[in-house]
Amino acid sequence: MTADPSNDKDDVGTWASLCHFSAFLGAIWWIPTSTLWLPVGHLLCPLGVWLVKRKRSPKIDWAGREALNFQITMTAYGALGAVLLPGIAATLWLWAVALTDLYWIARAGVAASEGRLFSYPLVFWRLLRETEAIRAMREKESW
Repeated sequence: MTADPSNDKDDVGTWASLCHFSAFLGAIWWIPTSTLWLPVGHLLCPLGVWLVKRKRSPKIDWAGREALNFQITMTAYGALGAVLLPGIAATLWLWAVALTDLYWIARAGVAASEGRLFSYPLVFWRLLRETEAIRAMREKESW
């Protein structure tokens, strides 16, 4: 039995979009500490999908790297705001960061499910850099 190439393309899009959409689990997967609860699902779920499927396709690798870079950035924005802003301003800042995060996760997941490469805005430093395979794929896609 041979694999259907069109099904493989759909499978890549599904896993690429799951790299983004799995960050939604940050809304429900939290770890309690002695004084507060910390979100971890928005980082661990995309990391898990990316680690398991990244070698399958440069598109999945790209989606996972982008999702993780964005979630790391959103975590940094939230932590800085929580530490530097007083009282209600910190609460409002965290809500703004959370809503921004949810919006861009949805945009990225839909783009990936349609087979498009998505690059998140607001990422100040890409901790996970693109590989040569991703660079070649992006150059090919831009034509």
